[in-house]
Amino acid sequence: MRVNDIIISAIATASFADAGKVRRANCPNIHIFGARETTAPPGFGSASTVVNLVQNANDGATSESIVYPAAGGNDYASSVSAGVLAVANQTNTFNQMCPDSKIVVVGYSQGAQIVDDAFCGGPDGTSLNTSMALVSTGVSNMVAAIILMGDPRHVNGLPYNVGNATAGGFAARPVGFQCPSFQNIIQAYCDAADPFCAKGNSTATHQGYGREYGQAALQFVQSKLGTSGTKVSASSTTNGTNGVAATSVAGKTELGGERMWMLLALSGLALLY
Repeated sequence: MRVNDIIISAIATASFADAGKVRRANCPNIHIFGARETTAPPGFGSASTVVNLVQNANDGATSESIVYPAAGGNDYASSVSAGVLAVANQTNTFNQMCPDSKIVVVGYSQGAQIVDDAFCGGPDGTSLNTSMALVSTGVSNMVAAIILMGDPRHVNGLPYNVGNATAGGFAARPVGFQCPSFQNIIQAYCDAADPFCAKGNSTATHQGYGREYGQAALQFVQSKLGTSGTKVSASSTTNGTNGVAATSVAGKTELGGERMWMLLALSGLALLY
């Protein structure tokens, strides 16, 4: 290999290494995913109450909405299928970019169903035909807390249930179901009057979990994060993981000074060949 080829290779290698450092520097300590309910417009929907509470309680935390149809009617089953894959893909994409960041996931109604399925597996009617969790090992290791509100998969008797519902939801898990890998970090809120996670007839109950249980959910998340909100950087929100949504350290993305001098020296030497 010619000397200038070696130099070019060294420069490229160093550049990629520094890009990785910049990427890690941009990563938040905490990243929150939120999945909206059926027919809510793109964004967090009713999950926003808890997403905002957690983000505001942890300076530098970032948040991201799960991008999926959130469709109802005849498209509900396919919407759930798409949503489960979106949860798995978005959390994995983020974890690959920021493997040391803690993850919090909040799901509301259909959003809770897709989060439930992604982390605890199925089967779930025609929407999901596997009992395996779809999230990656990296995500499993870094998820700190999962909040489910008005989850149609609700079934009585789970150790993480909160609320007075005893009836199952319209897509209830089978009796005796367990989610052992994550049950210590889940809180699932459902009250008896809810027509979607139980057998009630009050849509107001279904839409009221943020108001009724928001602070309790926040306290649970904080207990799992083991933080009271350390200053890190400015917080931000994104729709989907296309990049790390956090301010870089001191706004710097340049190469380290010592490496820069090395590259300049190598570049000058290349001109001699």
